[in-house]
Amino acid sequence: MSDQELEPAERYLFLLLRAPGSDGRHGEPVKGNLWLQKELYLVSRNVKQLSDEFEAYRLGPFSEAVEEYESQLRVSQFIDVTSAGIKLTSKGQKIAEEVWIQASKDEQELVSHVKSLLNDLSRDELLVLVYSTFEESTINSDIKAEIEAKRKDVAVSLFRKRKVSLERAAKIAQMSLTQFMKLLKSRNIPAIEITSEEIREELLSASSPSS
Repeated sequence: MSDQELEPAERYLFLLLRAPGSDGRHGEPVKGNLWLQKELYLVSRNVKQLSDEFEAYRLGPFSEAVEEYESQLRVSQFIDVTSAGIKLTSKGQKIAEEVWIQASKDEQELVSHVKSLLNDLSRDELLVLVYSTFEESTINSDIKAEIEAKRKDVAVSLFRKRKVSLERAAKIAQMSLTQFMKLLKSRNIPAIEITSEEIREELLSASSPSS
């Protein structure tokens, strides 16, 4: 299997699994299928080839193609699912390395940023962040009410983890900036703004498919 033989969704799946994650380690396992779907969805918001792969489904944005490729690659022993998550096997690493080398710097940076942003989030943090950013993808969700009820607490958690800016966290919590700052103060969390370089989520979510 060569890079040229891969479909776009399959190619980006290999890139994502090869990319460094939140701990900076190349090949860090993706936490699970939910994270795989949401990470590739965020990638798809910036890649025209993937932009039509996802639809609003029961847990938010979902791609049947991604699910099928993940299953096929597992059966073919290119990836494995362990307690740590979805990871490349030694067989899969060879292909992923070839795909990575042939990828552009922009592609490498995109998947690395997405993976480092989302891969260490809890289930609730992941879903609240995605749901609040891409509300159109939640229209068929079975758990929308559950996720909406958690927005305030999760916004605090995302801000504390330096995943979002102060302003973005307030919007996720559906509070004014002043109200959210008071909430942080009540929980002894400094309302210190993070730098623009650290706010990867806002840059990515504002992008539109262009390549």
